[in-house]
Amino acid sequence: MKFKASGGFVTGIVTKKDTGKNFYISHLKPNLLTNNGRDNMHALCYTNTANGTRGAGYIALTTGTASPAAGDTALSGTELAANGFTRADATTKTHSGGTNSTIIEHTFTASGTVNLIHASGTFNNASSTTLYHEAAFGTDASLISGDTLKVTWTLNLG
Repeated sequence: MKFKASGGFVTGIVTKKDTGKNFYISHLKPNLLTNNGRDNMHALCYTNTANGTRGAGYIALTTGTASPAAGDTALSGTELAANGFTRADATTKTHSGGTNSTIIEHTFTASGTVNLIHASGTFNNASSTTLYHEAAFGTDASLISGDTLKVTWTLNLG
């Protein structure tokens, strides 16, 4: 199956503490590049001359169930901010020169129970600011203390 390269894909993997096994909650699910995110990407890549401007390397999660929409400026529902799922600066950010693909990845470790994590988004700051990409996982994830959720964004601009 081929997808238009307008946003990229998101993958979510849960590792259960009691079994040590990985479970995919989403694998290469298309995401949506929002209008604000697209405009900001153009500014960052082409027209912004300010020093200190940074890309969308923060990953956030939500239990909100609304479908992603191009006009979104925040994740649906309440963004998670406890039990190890606070918005995080991704630990992996890689881009190979001459390609149209960037990997942004972070592994969250639950410090308490969180039920029905439904979606993820990328941002350019630790709080508020611009939502660049968002995607709902194929399956909601419920985690207990010690479980991990690895979120990998494979982003293509085109």
